[in-house]
Amino acid sequence: METYPLKLAIYQKVKKIIDNLLKKYNAYYESEGLENNDQRIVYNLRIRIPISNFDMLITSIENGKVEVKSKSIEVQDVTEEYVDIETRLANKRAYLKRYKELLSKAQTVKDIIAIEDNIRLLQEEIESKEGRLNYLNDQVSYSTLELELYKEKEFIYKPQHQDNFLERIKKSLGKGWGAIVDSILLIISGWPISVIVVSAFLIIKRIIKKGHSRNKSVN
Repeated sequence: METYPLKLAIYQKVKKIIDNLLKKYNAYYESEGLENNDQRIVYNLRIRIPISNFDMLITSIENGKVEVKSKSIEVQDVTEEYVDIETRLANKRAYLKRYKELLSKAQTVKDIIAIEDNIRLLQEEIESKEGRLNYLNDQVSYSTLELELYKEKEFIYKPQHQDNFLERIKKSLGKGWGAIVDSILLIISGWPISVIVVSAFLIIKRIIKKGHSRNKSVN
């Protein structure tokens, strides 16, 4: 198959350059995807790179042997959310500490169960906020770079297969006979309607005939 040499060409040339740059700037591939269709081969690469090295990596790619067709950079400010989560975490940890103090002083089973339920809920909320905070720390520490490497395939005309003359005649006869059979089956399947129509016609004809007979007898 011709896909393997094309894939290998991309991997050995362009992707090898990217691999070396990632090692140089302490970055890594978060995900890699390959799409191979009739028009081109595409590598979709999602890269995570320390934010301090982001500009240097971009500059190295643009000034290197890789041809850049398009570029788009987006900046997401998470400062407000980060501060909000830190504040909420501090409050929840303070409440948790107070509930633990209350638990040590509780004397009835009812109070102990109620305080333990509140402690459990607070611990779950704290874990959730800490997870979000860790995610934001990662987002602040690393930048995400999405690259699309592709190679256009050479267009090769592939004429559609056509049957010979005799085969086409056979298919035409088959289609014609099939149409006739379908028409007959349609007529047969509609026999109740035909019976009703014919019966109605005969009844109307008989009524008209009786009417004429009466008119003649009157005259």
